[in-house]
Amino acid sequence: MIAIGDIFPAEGEFLAPDEVVITFDRGIPVAIDGETVSVAEARRMLSARGEAQRIGRGEACAALERQAGRGCATLNTAVSGQVRLVLHDGHVTAEDLNSTNTEEKREQ
Repeated sequence: MIAIGDIFPAEGEFLAPDEVVITFDRGIPVAIDGETVSVAEARRMLSARGEAQRIGRGEACAALERQAGRGCATLNTAVSGQVRLVLHDGHVTAEDLNSTNTEEKREQ
């Protein structure tokens, strides 16, 4: 059984960064760290991992939305590829790893 202290460190305790890689297929998050997930599962996982890093509820998902320029549940553009989020002690940074806009590719 996992204890709360194993997930949420005590105040002032060092937090190791948590890197999360989200894979998109035509704008829909389909995997987190290589594990296939539904959109709802992706939101739950990002929120839980963010909260463990003292990031407000839903902020990890919001950071992903800002990085991608779209929403987690219904994405407006056809982007495929991966985005890395680094969650660390109340902060979120995002980086495109290899995303492509499939709409642009079709137009070329």
